[in-house]
Amino acid sequence: MNLKCILALFALSVLPWGAQAESTAPNKVIVKSQVASPVVLENSQEKNYLKISLVGYPQAIAQRHPINLALVIDRSGSMDGERIINARDAAITAVNMLDSNDTLSIVAYDSEAEVILPATKVKNKQQIINAIRRSIESGGSTALFAGVSKGIQQVSRHLDKEQINRIILLSDGQANVGPTSNSELAELARVAAKKGIAITTFGIGEDYNEDLMTTIASYSDGNHVFVKNANNLEGILAHEFNDVMSVVAQDVEVVITTPEQVTPVRLLGRDGTISNNKVKVKLNQLYANQEKYVLLEVVPAKGQHAETKLLADVSVSYANLSSKRVDTVDEKVNVSYSQSSQEVNSAQVDDVIVDSAIQKSAIENERAIQLMDKGQMEEAKAVISGNAAELQSLKLKTPEARQKAESSAQMNKKMVEELDNESKASSRKAVKEQNFNIKTQKNQ
Repeated sequence: MNLKCILALFALSVLPWGAQAESTAPNKVIVKSQVASPVVLENSQEKNYLKISLVGYPQAIAQRHPINLALVIDRSGSMDGERIINARDAAITAVNMLDSNDTLSIVAYDSEAEVILPATKVKNKQQIINAIRRSIESGGSTALFAGVSKGIQQVSRHLDKEQINRIILLSDGQANVGPTSNSELAELARVAAKKGIAITTFGIGEDYNEDLMTTIASYSDGNHVFVKNANNLEGILAHEFNDVMSVVAQDVEVVITTPEQVTPVRLLGRDGTISNNKVKVKLNQLYANQEKYVLLEVVPAKGQHAETKLLADVSVSYANLSSKRVDTVDEKVNVSYSQSSQEVNSAQVDDVIVDSAIQKSAIENERAIQLMDKGQMEEAKAVISGNAAELQSLKLKTPEARQKAESSAQMNKKMVEELDNESKASSRKAVKEQNFNIKTQKNQ
């Protein structure tokens, strides 16, 4: 696939940023709060699920927002041959996708990290391409931490609320120079996230550390892709550029506050904090026409027949790239109580039920990965097959929800087939990637 053939141009207005609580912009994120069971059986306290859906507004196609991008490329010895050639080609095609409003930096790392292109406006493309061809040659170890650190430094030199700040990390190996643990790389990703920088990680081949790469992507709210065949790298990078170019909101925060009688149990999928009766979740960005959501497991207060009680106050804030303002949305979410089980069942919201089941399947798949690591492949397959059966057993009213559940069930069945037909390393990476996509609602 040729990146230059991808048309991803979006509208960008030129109004100043302000500190107003609400935006007057016509383009706003659609916020929708729903409960799996909005009608609760009286005098009971069964688990319920609160979903806060965030859908990015459509973008016009006249212009796109400027990009502040760092490419961080592994040039260690294991990248020799086709992998380094494909990495170079992908980087060159990325350069051709950018324009003079964009900022680009390139970091290459082996035993140490080198900035081969300091952050600069993309005005002389041929000069940048020459630097890529001259400087990206394989050899040495894998100083991944140093490479990402320098990428953060370069993007930080030109941080701007009106730009999309992103690092794309390509690696085919294990970090073996400098800090190498998941916790150390997670902390580095948190530093990036606090600056508003998302890190997308591309793991190439079957030898990279998928736990490490998904950790970096998760803690910075980026994406993660398992690139089984390096020949597909250019097309996969094109897909990532589509995401980068469609960002409509940044610095997103969802705050859920429950009454004392309501217990927030756990977040499903996304990471966040639960402190007493306050839940906070942050997202780095939202994309045009894509849904992201926060899903909270709660235990409602007890109530009597015909009563209505507050389940949660929901507050969402985000930096709107169209209006250059901070928008806020506040909603109250209630549940009512009934003595009729039939009324409770008929009121259930299929969309939330399916999403909560899908997120719980991701938790089970993490358990399957642990079983794989112990060599218990049959037990791992049983867990994943159980997910498929659970999803297919859901009692759903709407065709859309049934289709979504069936699609997820088939995805789990495909994972089982891969465990039978692929190497353990490849299967583990595929399951890890799929789990990451479920948790972050990527391509759902």
